[in-house]
Parts: sequence; C-alpha cells; structure tokens
Amino acid sequence: MFDTFKKACMTRGLLKDDHEWRICLEKAVAMQPGIACCQLLAVILLTDKVAEPHLLWDQFKTGLCDDVKHKLYHINYYQADQKIPEDDVYNYGLWDLNRILVEMGRSLADFPPMSLSQQQWAHRIPNPLLQAEQYNIDEMATLVDEQRAIFNPDQVAAFNTILESITNN
Repeated sequence: MFDTFKKACMTRGLLKDDHEWRICLEKAVAMQPGIACCQLLAVILLTDKVAEPHLLWDQFKTGLCDDVKHKLYHINYYQADQKIPEDDVYNYGLWDLNRILVEMGRSLADFPPMSLSQQQWAHRIPNPLLQAEQYNIDEMATLVDEQRAIFNPDQVAAFNTILESITNN
C-alpha cells in the first residue's frame, strides 16, 4: 500500500524520484572507473535527496564494481586463474562504498534498505607495510642498482640526498 501511495505522490510531483541521479550515474559509469563512480554515489547519497538508494545500487552495481576484480587479484585474494564469484565482486563493491561513506562521516546503514557488505574485507586486504617484510633483499638491491645506472644527473642527486638522509637519520 505504501508503494502505491509513494508512486502516486511521485506522479503528482509531491515526491522526487531518482531520475536525475540515474542520468548522472549513467554518464559517469560510461566514462569513469568504478572507484570514481563509487565516490560519486557516496556524494549523491550524502545529499539526502535519494528516494531509493538501493535501486541506484542495483541498477549501476556492474559499473560501480568494474575494477573490483582487478583489485581482488592485485591484493592476492584470488589467483589469476581463479574465477571470482559475482557475489564477492558486489560484496567488495558495497564494502568499498561503505568505506568511502565512513570517511565522509556516514555509512551504508544510514541509507536503508541499502544492502550491507556481508564480508569483513578489511581483514583480508594485506597491509603494504607488512608485505614489505616479504621482499627478497638481494633482488631489491639488484633492481636498485639497475635503475640507478639509468638515472639522469638530477635523479642521481635526489637519490643520493634521500639515501644520505635515511642513512644519517
């Protein structure tokens, strides 16, 4: 009954629908990577002028998550030869959208009936500082030597200054 009342109010212009937001997101997903579109959706949600945020997510989740598979491969959550389940892609996308909203002082829980991420992705994403401990020191030294050999004079000066600063604390 409420849905019928809501549709009648929208038809009469008493309530706004999300048509403008749909157009905006349509254009964004055609031109921008998923993370940029997630940031845009977060800003749209923060306007508090979205009638049905869950429908925006449902309609545009493919575009909003177009870079998620790459992220999941990059963080070594999945191996390159593994197929990533669509549910994990969208679940990570929701987690990423929520992370953006939290940085802006809100969360997906503030926009019912939006879906919430069902996995704790933060615990699964490796900390780059901890990963640094896994580097092969000999390989890194060889790589540094190879790269230093092709530095221009300004790069050599900058490298030496930085290295001296680190060495001398």
